[in-house]
Amino acid sequence: MSLLLPRLPAPACEELVKAFLDRGPAAWGGFDPENLPETVRFAATGGSRVPAADLKKLREALEELARTHGFGGSSDRKSFASFDAAAAAWLAQSQLFSTGEALRDDVWSFVSAVVAPDIVHWRFGGAIDRYTGGIRNTFQRLWMRGRVLDRGAGHPERWKLLSELTEDALVQITERPSIGGDPIIALALGEAWSRAARIHGRARMEAIMRKAILTIRIRNEIRSLSDLPSNSLVAFLDRVFEVSSATCSEQDRPISGQISSRKETDVSLPEAISAIQGESERRGWLSPKSRAALHALETGESIIPRSERNALDYLLSRLARAGLLADEVKVVRSLADADSLSASEAARPKKRSWAIWRAR
Repeated sequence: MSLLLPRLPAPACEELVKAFLDRGPAAWGGFDPENLPETVRFAATGGSRVPAADLKKLREALEELARTHGFGGSSDRKSFASFDAAAAAWLAQSQLFSTGEALRDDVWSFVSAVVAPDIVHWRFGGAIDRYTGGIRNTFQRLWMRGRVLDRGAGHPERWKLLSELTEDALVQITERPSIGGDPIIALALGEAWSRAARIHGRARMEAIMRKAILTIRIRNEIRSLSDLPSNSLVAFLDRVFEVSSATCSEQDRPISGQISSRKETDVSLPEAISAIQGESERRGWLSPKSRAALHALETGESIIPRSERNALDYLLSRLARAGLLADEVKVVRSLADADSLSASEAARPKKRSWAIWRAR
C-alpha cells in the first residue's frame, strides 16, 4: 500500500514561513515528526499515513546531505551546487517520493516549511517561493531534476548530468512543462548540452541554451520530439546546438574565435535572480511587476512588458544605490538590457497590416 505524505496547503505554508523568518533560523525549534502543525493534512484514502519514523529519517538524510556540503558553515556557490546535485540524486531514489504523492506541490511545501526550513534558508535565504510548493521549491526542483536526468541504474556515470549542467541549463530544462515533463526530451537535451559545452565552452552555453530552447519548443509543437527514433532526436539536438560530427571528436577545444571572455567564476543568471529576489523581499522592495520581470528573464521569455521592465530597472537601481549585490545586479541588468535592445530592434507592423500581424 502506498504511503500518504503530509500536505501543507499554500496559505498555511506562507504563514509558517513568515513566522520562521520573523523569528530567525536560530530560534527554530527543529522538526518533530510526532507533533506536526495543525494545518498539515493527509489524503483521506489511497494508502496509509507515513510513519513518524520515516519522516524522522527524511529529516536526518536531508540534514546529513546538507552538512556534507557546507550547511552550518560554508555558503559558497560550489557548496550549493554540490548539495543540489547530491540531494537531487538522493530524492530521485527515495521510496518516499516514488509515488504520485511527490507530484503534489503541498507535499513539497511540507518538506521545505516543516521538515527543513533551516536548510532552505541556508540555500536561498528568505525567498518565499523556495519554501512553497512549485517548480522553484528548494527540494521539489531537485526531485524533478533527479527524475528526468537519471541515466539509469546500470550507467557508470548515472548522475553526472546533475553536476555537469549549469544552474541556468537545469532551470531551462525543468521549469518548462513541455520539456521537463517529458523525461525522454529532458534527458536527451541534457546530454546534448553536455556535448555542446565541450565544443563551445561552458561560458558560452547560457546564450546558446536559451536560443536552442526556443527552437526545441517550437519544433515540439509541430511534431512530438519524444516520438522520434533516438538517433534522429540526437541528430536534431546536435544541429540545434551547432554540434557537428567533425567537432564532436574535439571535445575539449572551443570553436575557433568563439571563446568568451566571461569567467567560470561569474555569477550565473539563476543565482543572481535568486539573490536579488531574496534580498528585495527581505527589504520590502520587490513589487509584483519586478517579480514578474525577474521570472520572465529566468525562464527565457522573449518579450517582457514595458511596465515590468521599468519596475525591474528601478529595483536594480535601488539595489545599486544601496551598494547591494553588485555582481548579481550587473548580470541581471546586462541580460535585461540585451533583451530590451532586441525588442526595440524588432520591426513593428505597419498600421494598415495590424489585423494581419495580429492573426499571426
